[in-house]
Parts: sequence; C-alpha cells; structure tokens
Amino acid sequence: MTLITIIFLTSCTDHIIDSTTSKITLAFQDKQDLKPKHLKHFIPEGYTIIRTGGKLNKVKAYLNTDDIYDYAVLLSNGNQHNAYADATRVTLAIFEGQKDGTFKLKSQTGNLTYAFIYTSVEKQLTVLNNNVITLKHQSMRHDYQLKFKYQADYGNYMLIGSDYNNYGNAMHIGAGKVTTNFIYGIRKSTIDYVKMTYSNKDLYPISMVNNDNVYDLISD
Repeated sequence: MTLITIIFLTSCTDHIIDSTTSKITLAFQDKQDLKPKHLKHFIPEGYTIIRTGGKLNKVKAYLNTDDIYDYAVLLSNGNQHNAYADATRVTLAIFEGQKDGTFKLKSQTGNLTYAFIYTSVEKQLTVLNNNVITLKHQSMRHDYQLKFKYQADYGNYMLIGSDYNNYGNAMHIGAGKVTTNFIYGIRKSTIDYVKMTYSNKDLYPISMVNNDNVYDLISD
C-alpha cells in the first residue's frame, strides 16, 4: 500500500494542515523563495534554528537527485536558554534548491516537541553520504536516531531507518536496542532477548512523523 500525502499551504495563516494526519504544522507562507545566503529568511517570525552543543541544527547537501544544494533545518518556537522546554512547536523542515538559486519548502515533520525536551546530544541534525538526513534525540532513559532520505518512487522524503536505545531501569532491566530498516521491512531488537521481526515495505513520509507516533514507528 502506498501512502499519499497532500499538504495544503495557506496564505493567511502561519500553519498548514497535513491531510494524512489532520494535524496543524508549521507553514512558511511567503518565505519559500529564498536566496541561499539569507538563511535567516527561511525562518518564520517567532521561530529559531535549534542550537545544541553550540551548533546550529542546519545542513546543506544534495538531498534529492537534481545536483542542486538543499537545506534541512530543525526549528523551534522555544527559548534556547530554557533548552527549548517551553517550545510548543518543533519541526524538521526541508528546503529544496531551485535552478534560479532560490529555495522552496518541500516537506516537514509534524510537531516533535515532546522529543526535544532534552537536548544533551552534541548536534541533533546531521547528514550522511550527502543525502541521508539523521535526527537524534536523547533523554534520561533512552535515545534514538531517525533517518530520512529522498525516494524518487514517492517523490518525497521518507523515513527509511531508525535506531532506538533503551537504557532500562537502574538495574539495566529492559535495556537494549531496536534497529529498523524500513526499506527492507526488517527490525532487530535486543531488548529482553534478540529477535527479528518483518513487516511490509511501505515507507512513511516525513510529514507523518510526529509526537503521537514516533515511538510506535521505531520501537516495539
């Protein structure tokens, strides 16, 4: 089964509604066509690029297949001095570069506020092999990494893999790791005992990943 995501952009509000989840997410309105040297213009009023470990969470790479540089940024409407704990919105947004040197918003996650109460990792947003976006989160009892990649068959950025580490309790009961390859539909878990599970190979678009389902997607 193929997932089809339709996103409606409005010109009179600062939010969009994702038709697959009916969840309100961030919109960029008139800030979609931007010159690469004006990165600050990517950011809607009231939002900032999340800074962790003294580094801004932004990456510039060839994220799709057109050999033009793209940007991925992790945005929040919270306060850095409070470690973004006061944020009501956190989203990973991808801007694709155009031939004329401008950028257009391609896609974004749903709200990931719950996942970023703790920001102890050095940097949350990175890119591997110039086209795999990785998003890291760490809390007191677990950490995880999400992997997104442009998939031509879907024409969108999809969740292709994840690594979830559960630290367990004080006695390390329940500790282990869950690794998922969504492309091949394979999940390996070492929590309690080693097991392999298999699922269908349908991929989830980046817009479907949000507070409500991220742990269901990446762990048992």
